[in-house]
Amino acid sequence: MPLLPPSAGEEIAAVRGRGRTTTRREGKMKNAIRQQAFPGYDTNDYIAESIAFLQENEPPEGFFVGFSGGKDSIVSLELCRMAGVKHHAYYSCTRIDPPEVVQFIRTAYPSVQWLYPKMTMWEAIQKKAPPLRMQRWCCEVLKKEPAREHPLKHRIMGIRAEESTRRASRPRIDSFSKQTIYKPIFAWPEWAVWEFIESRGLHYPSLYDEGFSRIGCVVCPFILSSSPGATRQRKESMRRWPGIWKAYEHAVKKWFTAKMVEGLRSNQRHRTPEDYWQAYLRGFE
Repeated sequence: MPLLPPSAGEEIAAVRGRGRTTTRREGKMKNAIRQQAFPGYDTNDYIAESIAFLQENEPPEGFFVGFSGGKDSIVSLELCRMAGVKHHAYYSCTRIDPPEVVQFIRTAYPSVQWLYPKMTMWEAIQKKAPPLRMQRWCCEVLKKEPAREHPLKHRIMGIRAEESTRRASRPRIDSFSKQTIYKPIFAWPEWAVWEFIESRGLHYPSLYDEGFSRIGCVVCPFILSSSPGATRQRKESMRRWPGIWKAYEHAVKKWFTAKMVEGLRSNQRHRTPEDYWQAYLRGFE
């Protein structure tokens, strides 16, 4: 007997998820589209298929599980445990993640290995430039580079196809920089992710209950835009984590000032660090 019919995705928000109702309703349309491709699937079907996928592809040395503390990585790690496959979980500590998420990982998942980048976000800005929506070097430096140095080369990632057309266009077993990427929950809709978490009694960051739809890096370039949605997310983030944003502002202005001294920005329309910072927050739109 299915835990919930595929059409009832938006209904499960009532279970211990006060603030998550909005999050899952926002994905209602995408979930409906995904369900058309998997008629009759319930959470148990997704679980069984993912476990079989992990068992069939288990490498002799085991999997290297990317863990961010987010809902998808929580599910992926639990599935590895249920499948009985050899695995080792790691967290790329960017130092700009929400403090609540960092503390959650420390307390709820103490066995997860922490990997650190060679330089902080603020140091990288001085060497490169402030990251932009279409020039997101920050993920490469803060998350991917530390993981690439790990000896295990078969990585589990909690990537789902419904998150974006770009992700949906990639294969379920992919490759990246001499590593093989496996996506056990690639076909899962968001409602199945949350039902799995509830049914297994898994802990998750409290930010989801407060209505946050994403709990990754606080200063993500994706919210550097003048669009209403990005502006709303950015303002909420700045209100919640002012210290991180203050450090971000200082690093960006420091970089801009250095370029002015070097004479590299004398003809730019942004004549002061504050002008540049405000335009940067809007994605120069």
